[in-house]
Amino acid sequence: MSLNKRGTGVCFNLLVTLAIFLAAIPVQSQDKKEPRKSADEEDVIKVSSHLVNVDVMVKDKRGKAITDLKAEDFVLSENGVRQNIEFFDSTLASGNDNVRPGTVSVSTGPRPPTGLPRNIIALVLDGQSTEGANLKHVRDGMTEYIREHISDTDSVALFAISGGLQLLQPFTQDKAKLISAVEQAESISSGSKTSEQRSINETIATLRDKLATGPTGAAVTTPAGGSAAAQAMISQRVLEQYIQLRSALSSQQTRPVLAGLAAICEGLRTIAGKKTLVVFSQGFVAPQNLDWQVQSTIDIANRANVAIYIIDSSGLTGGTPQSGALVPSSALAGISATTSQENRMRAGAGESVFDVTRQEGLNRQQDLLYRISGDTGGQFIKNTNDIAAGLKRVDEEIRSRYTLAYRSTDPNFDGSFRKVKIEVRRSDAKVLARPGYYAIPPSQVVPFSPEDKKLLASFDAASAHPTLPLFLQVNSFRFQPGYYIVPLSFEIPPAAIEFGPKGDKQHLQLDVLGLVRAEGSDQVLSRLGGNFDVELSARQYESIMNDKIFYRQDVMLEPGSYTIDLIVKDKLSGKIAAKRQSLSLPNTDSEFSGTEAVLSRHAEPAKQLQTGAADVLSAGNAQIRPSPSREFQTADNLIIFFELYNATPMAATNKSLVKVTVTLMKDGKPAMKPLDYELSEVAPEPVPHLTFAKYVKLAGLAPGKYTAVIEAVDQGRKKVLKQEAWFVIAN
Repeated sequence: MSLNKRGTGVCFNLLVTLAIFLAAIPVQSQDKKEPRKSADEEDVIKVSSHLVNVDVMVKDKRGKAITDLKAEDFVLSENGVRQNIEFFDSTLASGNDNVRPGTVSVSTGPRPPTGLPRNIIALVLDGQSTEGANLKHVRDGMTEYIREHISDTDSVALFAISGGLQLLQPFTQDKAKLISAVEQAESISSGSKTSEQRSINETIATLRDKLATGPTGAAVTTPAGGSAAAQAMISQRVLEQYIQLRSALSSQQTRPVLAGLAAICEGLRTIAGKKTLVVFSQGFVAPQNLDWQVQSTIDIANRANVAIYIIDSSGLTGGTPQSGALVPSSALAGISATTSQENRMRAGAGESVFDVTRQEGLNRQQDLLYRISGDTGGQFIKNTNDIAAGLKRVDEEIRSRYTLAYRSTDPNFDGSFRKVKIEVRRSDAKVLARPGYYAIPPSQVVPFSPEDKKLLASFDAASAHPTLPLFLQVNSFRFQPGYYIVPLSFEIPPAAIEFGPKGDKQHLQLDVLGLVRAEGSDQVLSRLGGNFDVELSARQYESIMNDKIFYRQDVMLEPGSYTIDLIVKDKLSGKIAAKRQSLSLPNTDSEFSGTEAVLSRHAEPAKQLQTGAADVLSAGNAQIRPSPSREFQTADNLIIFFELYNATPMAATNKSLVKVTVTLMKDGKPAMKPLDYELSEVAPEPVPHLTFAKYVKLAGLAPGKYTAVIEAVDQGRKKVLKQEAWFVIAN
């Protein structure tokens, strides 16, 4: 029997893959054997990774850059405490070499080979957002900039982000190589999802206008109000699906960009010099669940002292953000969800309440561009069809930056925000620099906020003595050669959560933090979760109370052994729970094998983006929602879902054939007649597999604990796989 659709209520699905893959980015000169150091070369300071580096621009009253300052002209303090400047690099425009203040004694290190460029520039084409129609003027502007402004003091590389990070041209001083790489970047925008986003936005706006002029109130929530009310209810449901689709598409569009920027910055961390990353992007929207990754990208850039400049690749559009553009008072505001909930999209029943965009309105795609550039000491340049002119403005700023480095008097890497203030001993000088940084250990790949660290500090106590019922489930599915998709799901009974009334809404606040580590290692490979501040309508609240609070998030992992830690806190009640689960992902081979069975009582039409991406927990036109609590009612259908790999084709038909038998057991005895199925249709994507997606009616079964005994027999090799999955039918 195939899966039947069943009412799902409100599902908190986060169908995202959150992982920052950090790669070292080679600089051309690093491939050469380092020559013997002379006494003169030994005299230059090497900036160690544990020093705090800050780029500074100084302008006079007329806005002209001041480029003749010395180290002694600067006064620097951190959280109000005066700091000693241990390294000073003058502007590129001044033509001076690196020097250190004469009053400061510091350890020196070997100097890189003579002639190593001081100006490191990474040009990045955001193919996730830039449409093909806008790519030509971007390429033309880049070519003009390279030809007219790149000098012997510069080392430039060209990257592209289109599904993943691509290195089109390694760092080089060869203009011809750079121009050739730019000219060949013709298909980089083929993965752009901006047109699809625009179409979805237009549909959402049309549906909202339709609902605004139709029946309102209770009549909309029930067909009893007549055909007009029934039509309004249908429109509302369609609107909710489009909102969810837009949110999922936003995640798909944003993740590769953030991961790519973070990877480039991390690769530049140990490279000396003025480091700048210039991104050409039309903008993107990060759903609330990606807030931590936005902040992590900013933190990684600041730790590497990379200024990110963003040039709007859409050209001249006019206007300014009118959505109350998100420019937080502090970088932590994005993580802690302190922005007004009224500026976020609110979900409808059937939509993932957690998986929402933070902001809506005109130019909302540009909110993150302002935030990322501003918080890293760069600038967002928009509304210009002259890309070369925008690059010229960036170039002028790059060559007018001083670099100061100091060793903080507070050596504790506690993740707190440190406010940095820089002053110049000139009355007409205005200092421009990022306001501070988060104290992140140099070895920490995934940054944590102070709030995260408080949660982690309570992990052992919350695991031993939980005050919040938490049901966790982790599954794994082969994704592509050498990788798995691992959905993490949890459920919480709504009665255990405190809801706070807020006008006609119910307020829900959850902190979710998940960490993935290699088994036996303390290093965090991936972080999941976020800080969720949700307001529920009466319909949403009723739907949740009749179901369970559900959360899902996917992560991509290589074969290996892992430990997954999850901690969840209800902020309103203070209740907390933590769980640790081991995960073993074997190297893929040609043996007949299968995934662990997923039990569910929820199914809905499968959602598929126009990109063709399908969810790993879908079969045909149906998608299931795992039930980590494994608690069912007699009126439910028990859905069983798993995948089988490497079934041997039958000699007679050259097709795979697997026979599956499901037996429900209670107290060691069969509770019903065994059910037999045959699987033969091999799905080719993402890897060849057979999908078992069937349901069993539970009507007539007595309450109690059951075990589903599942036996799969590969008829080609007579190989047998057997597994058991327990569940409970509640009273």
